[in-house]
Amino acid sequence: MRTSQLCRIAAPGPLLAALALSAAAPAQELEQWSQWRGPFFNGSARETGLPTQWSTTENVAWATALPGPGAGTPSVAGGRIFLTACAEDLTLQAICLDRATGEVLWQRPNGPGRDDRRRGHENSMAECSPVADASLGLACFLFGSGRLVAYDFEGEELWARDLAAEFGPLHIDWGYASSPLLYDGRLYVQVLRTGESFLLALDPKTGETIWRHVREDEAEGESEQAYTSPLPFVNGDREEILIFGADCLTSHDPATGKELWRWSNLNPGKRRNYRAVANALVGPEGFIYVVQPQSNPLHALQVKGDVVEEKWVWQRPTPDVMTPLLYEGRLYVTDGKRRRRMACLNPITGEALWEADLETHTFIRASATGADGKIYMIDADGLVVVLAAGDEFRVISTIDMASYPSRSNIVADGGQLLIRTAEHLYCIGREEKPATP
Repeated sequence: MRTSQLCRIAAPGPLLAALALSAAAPAQELEQWSQWRGPFFNGSARETGLPTQWSTTENVAWATALPGPGAGTPSVAGGRIFLTACAEDLTLQAICLDRATGEVLWQRPNGPGRDDRRRGHENSMAECSPVADASLGLACFLFGSGRLVAYDFEGEELWARDLAAEFGPLHIDWGYASSPLLYDGRLYVQVLRTGESFLLALDPKTGETIWRHVREDEAEGESEQAYTSPLPFVNGDREEILIFGADCLTSHDPATGKELWRWSNLNPGKRRNYRAVANALVGPEGFIYVVQPQSNPLHALQVKGDVVEEKWVWQRPTPDVMTPLLYEGRLYVTDGKRRRRMACLNPITGEALWEADLETHTFIRASATGADGKIYMIDADGLVVVLAAGDEFRVISTIDMASYPSRSNIVADGGQLLIRTAEHLYCIGREEKPATP
């Protein structure tokens, strides 16, 4: 039963949400956006009553000024919001806000960041999305410097690790940006870099290493590097952790890190610039979607046990940075770099239901969010596009929040939207909602 729920996308049930966090967490907490790609790890949420019209002053429940930019997506848990930023003095900050009011409850410095304000090349080292768990009463923050730290909900530091000091510099050309995964009682961190790459599993309560698996690959040059994040996958009756990058997709045993299977058809030409940015995505019936880097084809794999079959390769506009969205039985794929074009696919056959250009101001770095029958996305200049989800392309609204760089995914929570721009975190939707327990 647990297995079938993770693979089913049309109507995710409560058991699917339970996979995201500890089984002891309250039901409402289990469906909150507590880590990068949301409660179902695919960019979707089961929220309703979400707004479609607003501005930076209208239909705003609250707006909180941030100390600086950052690409990490806010995480919501236990009546709090957790996010990162690089402040004006170039210190990396772990921040906690009150979910109901936006009040800053605490802010903790975490060493030096980086000033990189070249348009299209920003990485301040505040790029990773935090993860939080109300049942454990903690939030974990990972920074591009290699600092990994956990705080309790009152802002007391529980533990900290310096991954760069322990395992060597991260060696990522555009700055390390992988987000940690909190899943089934373990915290997973991947480092795919020039040199020795690895997947690390830790105890989220203590920070102690459970295991570290060195991940071998045959990639060369920049292709060794990846900005992707670990992803859970239920393969029949077996749970797995997926790692995508360095010219391959690998599956690992959550208990030991042992590699279970590998797909290596990503870079047959051995190109040296195939760094992976867009994450892999788990679909129905054992499907996994993998984006070939540099706006090359999208591969659909079907996995049964240790057998991986490539079902189809889609040659039309594919993402370079944006992770595809799986929502209400459809796969949404966006090229946010060049033509800024989106396609809606049948996730089993690859058939295109529609394909259309997005009239945004500039390129898109943030991945799309699906909720309440809508698709929300934001371009780097802060222009939000709201689309109708479904078999026909329809723009519902566009809202210009005029803030560069805006690179964080939009979060759907409590009938409201959390939208992070370069200067603010906005809570959109004035209707008062009951406080999260």
